[in-house]
Amino acid sequence: MQQKQREFFEFIDERKSKTMEKAQALARDERQDESNILKAQANIYDIFKAIWGAAQKQANGNPNMPVDTKEFLRIYSEKVAAITSPWETSLEKAREHDDSGKILIEEAKLKAVAEVKVKFAGMFS
Repeated sequence: MQQKQREFFEFIDERKSKTMEKAQALARDERQDESNILKAQANIYDIFKAIWGAAQKQANGNPNMPVDTKEFLRIYSEKVAAITSPWETSLEKAREHDDSGKILIEEAKLKAVAEVKVKFAGMFS
C-alpha cells in the first residue's frame, strides 16, 4: 500500500505543479481570471491527498496492522463522492443560470477530479 500511496502522491504533486506553472504563466500575461481558474483546479489535487490520508487512517483502526485494501477503497470512494457531488451540483446550477465564470471554475475542478479518478482506478484495477 505504501508503494501505491507514493505513486499516487507523485502523480498528484506532478499534476499540481504543472497546473500551477500554467497559472503563473497566465498571471504573468495578465490573464488573471484564467490563472485563478487553474489555481482552483490545483487545489483539488491537495484535496485528493487529504482524502487518501483520511481513508487510510479510517480503514486502519490499528496503526500496527496493515491497511485493509478493500475497506480503504470503500471509504475512499465514499469520501470522494461526498466531496465532489456538490461540485457537480454547482456546475448544473451554474449552467441553469448561465454563470460562465462559475461554469469554468467547476469544469476545471471536475477535470482534475476525472484525472485523479482515472489514475486511482488504474492503480487498483
